[in-house]
Amino acid sequence: MTSANSLRVPLEGFVARVQRETRVPGIGVAVSIAGERLEAYAGTGRSAPLGAGARYHLGCATKLLLAMLVLELAQGGVLDLDAAIGEYVAELRGTQHGRNIRVAHLLSHTSGYRGTHLLDDATRVDRWHDFVAFLTATPALFVPGAVFSYEHTEAVLLAEIVRRTTGRSSLELVGERLLAPLGIEPGTFGEDERDAGRHRFDARSAVYVPLDSAPPMMPFWLPAFSSHTVTLAELLHVAEIAMGTAHPSLLAAATRTALATTVVRLPATAGGPLSELLPVGFGLGTAELRDGCRGNTGISAGQCLGLRYDAPSRMAVAVALNATAPHVRDFVLATVAAEILRRPPSRDAAAFSFDFAELEGTYLGPGGGFVRARCHDDRLVCEVGREHRRETLTAELSLDSQRRLALRSPVPQLSIGFFTEPQSSAVGLMLGLSAYRRVPQNQLAAS
Repeated sequence: MTSANSLRVPLEGFVARVQRETRVPGIGVAVSIAGERLEAYAGTGRSAPLGAGARYHLGCATKLLLAMLVLELAQGGVLDLDAAIGEYVAELRGTQHGRNIRVAHLLSHTSGYRGTHLLDDATRVDRWHDFVAFLTATPALFVPGAVFSYEHTEAVLLAEIVRRTTGRSSLELVGERLLAPLGIEPGTFGEDERDAGRHRFDARSAVYVPLDSAPPMMPFWLPAFSSHTVTLAELLHVAEIAMGTAHPSLLAAATRTALATTVVRLPATAGGPLSELLPVGFGLGTAELRDGCRGNTGISAGQCLGLRYDAPSRMAVAVALNATAPHVRDFVLATVAAEILRRPPSRDAAAFSFDFAELEGTYLGPGGGFVRARCHDDRLVCEVGREHRRETLTAELSLDSQRRLALRSPVPQLSIGFFTEPQSSAVGLMLGLSAYRRVPQNQLAAS
């Protein structure tokens, strides 16, 4: 395995080259190897060269801290991971989801209910009362525990369970039990003068342009994203406590074991050139990546970050960009981890196990999403849209000479895969990190 000292010069050169070639305004990488740390930065922040003091919105990575907190509370007997959520949330007692969904399903994103869409006003909910009404009415697409589908409202449910069992907010407890012992005093996104800056890609000019302001975060969503800003070194610290190389007494050994255990597999997908590098599995708070590492990622308004770690090797990597470019983030994470671990590249994807004719039909997913799939010659044509919108996009799937799935799409971020639910044998479709279930024609007509 590569040592931290020998990695310093090549890491600085690599980060500078990626920043120059991708034209992302600023990139930072922090590495921890057996307790030794190093950082490398390239590009600019808000008004100066990007450096160690720059801060980034924690965003979706907040869910890792929430998972740590919930697992610790379970270790202390405060709550039960195997309990139905209706036991803690009185409004859901007697409902389908209140009876069938367990606390652990929220941690692993396997609750199975048809969720919301955060960026769509027609399906997003921003208040607890409205969410309860939504959850009472929304159908189950999959058996709880069977299928991974990334759903932000699961974190909201977890946080409410924490609040009702402890009398404290989840973010308050995260700050007290996890961040404070690490010496982390987070800033506030949108108000932190040390902010690394935020940029979006402008397709017309083909450059990243600054975002002058961040949209306000509704209180309902804070358990899933928080408003915390952290430095790259502080983000790396979170990975170090997850694998036990720093502050080993901060988390119980059973918590670290749970974080490193995969409970559900994800199907192989075909993706466009700008698609995220999707995990191969997920556990009680962390993803399993193709290289065997664990990790979490986050996308925010004009920023993105991620971390991955390998406890047996005592290696952790954290990456942050002051632009929304998750494909660049994932490339840097994977490349740096591979250089450190010296593991052989993962094998090519296995041959596609379905015939396209088996996959025709209509699939329903979160946020009113649907996909209509039909065979055309030797391709599977997928029309992707939302039930409350007229606009759709069309993507085509084909098989190469080794029967591996290939995608052609007008949206380079798109990725698609197929799977069979273990319990019911229902056919499902993976669109990015969201699972869609094929619905019989008579059920569609009835709805």
